[in-house]
Amino acid sequence: MRRQAAVAGAALAGIALLAGCTPAVPEPVAAPAAQESSAITQTQIDRIVPATFAELQAADKAKDPELLGERVQGAAVTVRGVQYELAAAGDKSAVEKIPEAQQAVYVSAEGVFPRIMVGVTEAPEDATPLVLLWEQTDIDADYALIDWAHMVPGATLPAMPGPAVGSNQLPLDSDAVDPTPRKVVRDYVKLLRQGPKSEFADEFAADTYRARLFAARKVLTAAAKKGDGSYVDTVQARVDETFAMATADGGALVFAPLVVTSSLRVKGGATVSISDADKALVKGKLKDRVTHTYRDLVVFHVPADGQGKPAVVAADHHLIKVAAQ
Repeated sequence: MRRQAAVAGAALAGIALLAGCTPAVPEPVAAPAAQESSAITQTQIDRIVPATFAELQAADKAKDPELLGERVQGAAVTVRGVQYELAAAGDKSAVEKIPEAQQAVYVSAEGVFPRIMVGVTEAPEDATPLVLLWEQTDIDADYALIDWAHMVPGATLPAMPGPAVGSNQLPLDSDAVDPTPRKVVRDYVKLLRQGPKSEFADEFAADTYRARLFAARKVLTAAAKKGDGSYVDTVQARVDETFAMATADGGALVFAPLVVTSSLRVKGGATVSISDADKALVKGKLKDRVTHTYRDLVVFHVPADGQGKPAVVAADHHLIKVAAQ
């Protein structure tokens, strides 16, 4: 008789950042009209947000990612498409609720492309607010929603310049903040790879995102050993898709996409098994190995010099692929 090794998969590694302590969202900092330098106006913002949600809601109703592509693009289409697959397979909670109402909207100042716009939603039921990321790739392109992440319970967003002025987008190597945005992402990825005893653990404030990844790693490693096998995960930063935006007090918000793969293998004739919800995504026939791939967004607050450690203020762990390989 063939043995089975149970894999917690998305149930364990999935990160649901539910409300327990509602994160704080400060009002944008006002500025005199004479200093206006924002890439877009409030009137334009008031058109972009409804247009985005009209497209998203139409696709949600039909559970059809083909209806996305003008105002919702990139990773957001990939993630939503997978959620539609899971919903079609019977997972009633697969499609995340993304409120249209925004508590605050932060925009880029005039400058280089691509430009970004950031929204912070009202809190959906039983969850924290979401941080939404729009991108405008060039002067002729529409702003499109490309990513989102729930705020970490108890997190506080920094004060940001209002839409009249906009926030400067920072190069990843900018010395306007210490550490630089690039170093923040690089060191945090090393921390995720090395685990809770990493030399970089003390460089960052504690956060639930990495705590849950580490907890899932521990459980899945134990599950693999029961099948005389092994578990390994990898973490890669998408540096070319990373943005940094200056805060009002001289710090930065850094928006860092990550790709996480979680691979479990068993031996001795055992067969891996996964949750019923994940089976809708399986490519291939399950045998002795299964790999889950996640497309995550981690949002860091890098305080102004000397005012604290970089902290994760929002993060989501989105399953996008399950492969039997």
